Amino acid sequence: MKHPRLRQSQRIHPLAYFALVVYICIFFVSAWFSSDQNKIALQIRQEFKQRKNQLLNEINKLEMQEAELTSIERIHEIAQDLHMVLPSEPAHTLQSD
Repeated sequence: MKHPRLRQSQRIHPLAYFALVVYICIFFVSAWFSSDQNKIALQIRQEFKQRKNQLLNEINKLEMQEAELTSIERIHEIAQDLHMVLPSEPAHTLQSD
């Protein structure tokens, strides 16, 4: 069985093969750059998470220090050190009409 020869219009031009190869190469280069960008983005994201955790820990420490410094017991101690005393009579508030 003999196959009929393809006419010139039915054959694929060599330039089309070249264009296909170039397209595939561009696709692979794009995929490689994309994967590299993903690695960098993941690394940056992890660094930001670590920094965020450090800052949250620092905020928690500062809040604990603030709670210690503003506690009623500490204020009473400072008042006693300054020889301040509680009034013997309750304070009266004046209201204007």
